[in-house]
Amino acid sequence: MIDQAIYRRFNHTVASCFVIYFLFPEHIFGVDRLYLVIVFWLSIVLIEYFRLSGVFALDGMREYESNRVAGFVWFATGTCTVLFFYEIGVFPEIFAVSTIIMASLVDPLIGECNKKYGNLQGFFAGFIASVLIYQLIIGSLFYSLIGGLVAVLVERPKFKWLDDDLLMQIFPILIMTIFYVSGLGPELPVSLGSD
Repeated sequence: MIDQAIYRRFNHTVASCFVIYFLFPEHIFGVDRLYLVIVFWLSIVLIEYFRLSGVFALDGMREYESNRVAGFVWFATGTCTVLFFYEIGVFPEIFAVSTIIMASLVDPLIGECNKKYGNLQGFFAGFIASVLIYQLIIGSLFYSLIGGLVAVLVERPKFKWLDDDLLMQIFPILIMTIFYVSGLGPELPVSLGSD
């Protein structure tokens, strides 16, 4: 039998592969790739609708998710929001890629550390991991510290109708973008293909 907690954590980390989106051409069969984001999100919402309606069950669901929106829907919503605002020119590519990867890897790490060592250790493990991931991709300690701190701060509160899988993506990228666009943060290449 599959350990459901490990299954959930594994699926969460696999979500980092969503960044393959940035390798797609801007138009696929003459259609803007942004429509892939919309179709993907609508597909996730449809799956969730049928799951909540009792049409089928999915492995890895927590007990409290039996009658409310599941974490995977929140994560997909966060990722699709990041991709949408990237496509319309709001979020820089380098922030989008790093934030999706960070959220997919750090949230399960925090969960495991919280369970095994306690919330304080989970907080610091999440902060260190977030900063490292941002630093490896962005290469700016300023943005890495801001993104990492915001990510772990918004992961802490628990809301019934709002999930950290969404918050850990939206808030860090939003704050980093505000600092970048306002000129309060250092200049950096905003595309991974930039020199």
